Amino acid sequence: RQRGFTLIEVLIAIALMALVSLLSWRGLEQVSSARAWLDDQTQEQAVVLRTLGQLERDLNRAYTGVPAGAAGDNTLLPAGIHVAQAAGAALLDIVRATPEGGLWQRITWRLRPDGLWRYSGAAAARYPLPEPAEGALVMPGATALALRAWVPGRGWRDPLQPETTRASGLEVAVERRLVVLP
Repeated sequence: RQRGFTLIEVLIAIALMALVSLLSWRGLEQVSSARAWLDDQTQEQAVVLRTLGQLERDLNRAYTGVPAGAAGDNTLLPAGIHVAQAAGAALLDIVRATPEGGLWQRITWRLRPDGLWRYSGAAAARYPLPEPAEGALVMPGATALALRAWVPGRGWRDPLQPETTRASGLEVAVERRLVVLP
């Protein structure tokens, strides 16, 4: 007499295999959606890192000397960094050395309804520097741009207020709503 599987045993084995494959499929779907979420977060982080890196490069190249005839200078920030208010939002204007060297360039960081924009003017060897005309949206979804300066022994100060002591640091804060990239 030959021994084999009964029909019931075969059906139970098939049902167990179907259950295991269903669980595996659901797990694979979760892994796939987690990967998509991580890719979105990576893109978001890349936008933030690129924007803050460019802002840091612009500020590090800013003109820090004292302009001619500015003996009674009462500005908090160096001569190459100007902060203004435009439509209720901070506007950061930077005069910086160009990466090629020997020339100067005017850069403006401005908040617009669709996000944070960076405008750059043409490089020139002398003043007056051309107004920044070309702009690029560098951080979509930015809703606020705030600046404050650190004055040693006095603490954080509004860079729009006159001050007799030069700031030793500048804090730039950007608020951003979550942007879902296509």
